[in-house]
Amino acid sequence: MPHKRPSRIEIAIATLLASLAALGGCASTGSDCTPAVGKPDLTPARVSATGTHRGGLQSWGGTLVSTRNSPDSTELEVIAYPLNSCGRPRLGAEPVGRFLVRTRGFLEPVDYQPGRQVTATGLLAEMQDGRVGGAPYRFPVLEDGKVRLWPKAQGSDWDSPYPRPWISVGVGGGSGGWSGWGGGVGVSF
Repeated sequence: MPHKRPSRIEIAIATLLASLAALGGCASTGSDCTPAVGKPDLTPARVSATGTHRGGLQSWGGTLVSTRNSPDSTELEVIAYPLNSCGRPRLGAEPVGRFLVRTRGFLEPVDYQPGRQVTATGLLAEMQDGRVGGAPYRFPVLEDGKVRLWPKAQGSDWDSPYPRPWISVGVGGGSGGWSGWGGGVGVSF
């Protein structure tokens, strides 16, 4: 019985399956992905405007404005942004207010410099009157905040929840042309 030559579709499917099997060991689980807690639609601006929603555990994140140390605690002022599925601030989105984080102990101001991205989870405790420039502002306060300092951004799509390197596999089809079917594997750093 003569040996049948595989079709282009069979070759594309075999290539895709082999690529997926080879890349399966390369993908990480994104162990640094920690989803936010609390109500995702509860923004600092909303809490600032209403003064309600105290007492719950909440995660907010954004860009650090300032770090102030006292003898037994540190207070961070943050411009808030929506969080992605891993709790990292999405800096490409519109800001959603400002908030303060109070944490016990000393946080090194050299590490917590203005412009760094942070995500904090704490008890939504109170409102604190303050100023942004010359304007009065009511800051919601996350008390006993656990603060995550994100690595410095290294590219335009750093907000991605996917681990690096980013590996993707694609299969496409069409009518006519040279082969009609194709596949590919891409790696992005």
